Amino acid sequence: MATAVEAAMRTDEHLLVQAGTGTGKSLAYLVPALRHAVQNGEPVVVSTATLALQAQIVDHDLPVLVDALEPLLYRRPEVALVKGRAHYACRHKLAGGYPAEEPTLFDAAAASGPASSLGAAVVRLREWVESSKTGDRSELVPGVPDRAWRQVSVTAHECLGGQRCPQAATCFSELARAKARESDIVVTNHAFMAIDAFEGRAMLPEHQVVIIDEAHELADRVTGVISDQLSAASV
Repeated sequence: MATAVEAAMRTDEHLLVQAGTGTGKSLAYLVPALRHAVQNGEPVVVSTATLALQAQIVDHDLPVLVDALEPLLYRRPEVALVKGRAHYACRHKLAGGYPAEEPTLFDAAAASGPASSLGAAVVRLREWVESSKTGDRSELVPGVPDRAWRQVSVTAHECLGGQRCPQAATCFSELARAKARESDIVVTNHAFMAIDAFEGRAMLPEHQVVIIDEAHELADRVTGVISDQLSAASV
C-alpha cells in the first residue's frame, strides 16, 4: 500500500485503497506523505471523517513516524491539526465581545444543582484557556458539556474573522491555520475540507495532494456541510 501511495503521488494519479481494520493503513499512507511533502516542499492534506481518527493520527501515528523518518529526511517534518472555529475557545468572547448565552452563570456557580455545575464548568474553562497553548476543546480533560463550551466559543458564522477581530493576533483558530501554512502534513476533517473547497475561504494552505481517510463517509459529511434545509415552519 505504501508503494502504491508513493507512486500515485509521484505520477499525479488518483488511488483508491481498501484494507481491513488494524492493518496499518494510516502508517502506510503517512510514510510516503511525509517523504513527498519534505522532498517537494509542499504540504500534504490528510482528511478524516471523525475527530477520534484525527487524534490518533496527530497524537500517536505521526509522532512515531516523524521521529523515525527525521534522520532519513534530513530535517524534522512539521505537522499541524486544523479544525472548525467552534472547536477552539474564542478569546474575544471570553473578553466580553459577544453577549453571554447564560448571563447568570457565574452567580449560579455559587448556588446548587445543574446551574451550579454549569457555572463551575465555565469558570474551569476560563482558567484552562489562560494556560492552554491551542485552545482546542479536545485537549481539555475531563471535558465539559456542550452548553458550557458554547459560553467560550463561537461558530464560523458568529466569528468576526481575522481582519476584524481585536483578538486576531492571539486567536487560537487563526494560530492553528497559520501553523498549517508552515507545515508538511496538515490533518483536518471532511467537513472542514468541504468548506474550504466549496465556499472559497482558503482555510487550508495551497496543496496538490489530499489523502482522504474514512472515504466511505466523505459524501455524507460533505453533503451535510454544504446543504441547507427549508421547512414549512421556517417559511
